[in-house]
Amino acid sequence: MKFLKFNDEFIRHTGLMFFGVGLYNLFNLLYHLFTVRSLSPIDYGHLNTLLALFMVISVPSNTVQTTITKFVSSFHVQGKYDRVGVLLRYLFLLMSIVGFFLFLLILLGSSFLSSFLQIPSHSLIIVFGVSLFFAMVIPVPWGGLQGLQRFGSLAFNLIVNGGLKLVLVILFVRLGLGALGAMGAIALSYFIVVFLSFFLLRGFLSRAKGISTKEPNPEISNPFNISEVYHYFFPVGITLLCFMVLTSVDLILVKHFFTPLEAGYYSVAQMVGKIILFLPLPIIMVMFPKLSSMESQREKKLKILEKSLWLSGFSCTIVALICILFPSFVMKILTGEVYFKCVPLIRYFSVNMTFFSVALIILYYQISTNKRMFLYPLFLLTLIQIGLIIIFHKTLIQVLMTVSIIAFCLFVINFYLSYRPLKKKGN
Repeated sequence: MKFLKFNDEFIRHTGLMFFGVGLYNLFNLLYHLFTVRSLSPIDYGHLNTLLALFMVISVPSNTVQTTITKFVSSFHVQGKYDRVGVLLRYLFLLMSIVGFFLFLLILLGSSFLSSFLQIPSHSLIIVFGVSLFFAMVIPVPWGGLQGLQRFGSLAFNLIVNGGLKLVLVILFVRLGLGALGAMGAIALSYFIVVFLSFFLLRGFLSRAKGISTKEPNPEISNPFNISEVYHYFFPVGITLLCFMVLTSVDLILVKHFFTPLEAGYYSVAQMVGKIILFLPLPIIMVMFPKLSSMESQREKKLKILEKSLWLSGFSCTIVALICILFPSFVMKILTGEVYFKCVPLIRYFSVNMTFFSVALIILYYQISTNKRMFLYPLFLLTLIQIGLIIIFHKTLIQVLMTVSIIAFCLFVINFYLSYRPLKKKGN
């Protein structure tokens, strides 16, 4: 078990992010627990469907954060802090424009979304659009903090974001705003944290400006080739989009094909199962910038991947076994009630989310390399899952069986692609 003995820095950073992301996820869990108990199954189904759509649409923002982390990590190792400041300012302006036009699109298409998703409240959809605007902007400072490996500041941002969302949802729902208040809590918490995160980065940006002033550099007028950033967007965007579709599109299609009550039960079961999906996030947030700062060090990268897989696999398996063996008990703790129609759904969700979780670790390893072969099976599996659910959706179990098979295939294929080069090199 020597490979589990991390160096002190990795242990400290991983522990710090486990604490920050752990509290963030706890606040998110409490948010869902409060809403699932305070709202009717139909209203919670409306909210959870929009949250699933939120995850899919916000993939470009996640792509930006991952891309920023990649480039900032590289600049940080090289000591090119002036380039970091220029990159962050450029992408902040770009994502503000993207967020504004996305809000306009949601505003103009609110009637269509209301009809397609069977959500009668147009106001709920508009507030959903406001949330998306801030979701487009926040990855810029978060990506900067992550790339600089300032995990303390990043963890603090996550804790404040989750805590504010929980406090605000309790206040708004108690005031009688229902699902609209629950979505408004997300929008307002993002708004506040955007300013907080930039405030924490201000010290670094001032330092970068000082370096640029004291040490003139002919490259400052053209600090980096922006085409490299856009070129990196593509594999990251395809990866995160496909993964978000794989883990969220089933809820959207269930909301379309099944009754609101059945979709509500599915949403409750998914809320329980997706706890597993959140477990490897602290590992990824530390693993990715460290991998990105390594150039042509495949063996070292694979060692970090191996450690990350062991940690995530162990934690996900333990939680999945608890959910499989005691689904009613877990649901009672999380929701306060036992919906017996959710029990078999939770078992399937536990299995597919476990495979998705470890697959996500491998996907982040893949995008830290220059190899893009993994994109083809990833994109193909995404299309296959959508097609199979559209064709085979007689029951909710049938939908989940499809998702479980796809999740298993995603893990196996990417595991093989990741370790195949090492085997060839040893031959």
